[in-house]
Amino acid sequence: MMKKFMITMLLLLSFNLLRAQDNDRDNIETVIITYIENFFRNDYNNMEKCLHDRLSKRGLDKQGVLSEDFSKEDLKAMMANKKPLPATQQSNRVSEISIDRNFASAVLDTGYPSTRWKEHIHLAKINGVWIIMDVFWNFY
Repeated sequence: MMKKFMITMLLLLSFNLLRAQDNDRDNIETVIITYIENFFRNDYNNMEKCLHDRLSKRGLDKQGVLSEDFSKEDLKAMMANKKPLPATQQSNRVSEISIDRNFASAVLDTGYPSTRWKEHIHLAKINGVWIIMDVFWNFY
């Protein structure tokens, strides 16, 4: 009888952990899509909600040269000077979500119709909310 009880408890615990992780995956994907869609729309105020204050963003250009670091303020300045891309012309896909307690990583396939890149994104769950800490991109 005790063995059946323990097995039942383990199954319930496993089910709850899987359900919580699925919820985290959905939240992580939502944060990443919100970030990138608002980046392309030049909507800094909505994008900024997804980013930690100490965000670091950098990447490799098409020649493989490492870019300068971009802070949230640098992104805001860049967005003020670029042409917006409507959501209907965007193609963004989140994959490879990996979660370890309050840390996660994911890959975002994104870009403009003529230039595509991958962003490797690290997130932290702070006070119950997933937020982007670090972004590293690489052009195809």
